[in-house]
Amino acid sequence: MKKIFFAALFLQLLVFSLMAPGLRTDDRREFISKTMNSDVQKLLENCGRKIIGQEPFSSKNNNIMDYMIGFYDTDHGLLVTLQALKQRLDEYGHAIPDVYSSELVAIVFVDKLLSWYKSETAKSTLKAKMARLIGKQSI
Repeated sequence: MKKIFFAALFLQLLVFSLMAPGLRTDDRREFISKTMNSDVQKLLENCGRKIIGQEPFSSKNNNIMDYMIGFYDTDHGLLVTLQALKQRLDEYGHAIPDVYSSELVAIVFVDKLLSWYKSETAKSTLKAKMARLIGKQSI
């Protein structure tokens, strides 16, 4: 319950920072590239992290978990990550239940106004998930 409360509190901050592009645009640094930006990579490698919460979800609303969003408390403030999930297969090509490989596709250091997305798809997926989470919170 405590994790949910903190995640909800931080979600409001994240949505504000992601959805208000006109605010502080001079300070905001956003990168969309296949390789992670070096500033983002340095912060990620050199910060202590404590997980607040994480949630797998289906971006296509078909009950197939294809992404996981994670929230972390770091030395640099709130960190939000998005990982693309792919279900692992056994030697016969059958899906292994609840076993996934993952790839990091988005990193947002909320307090630093610094973000990296592997693609426009990763960016839009993260923003859509955040909007849904905020919608759930107000119910």
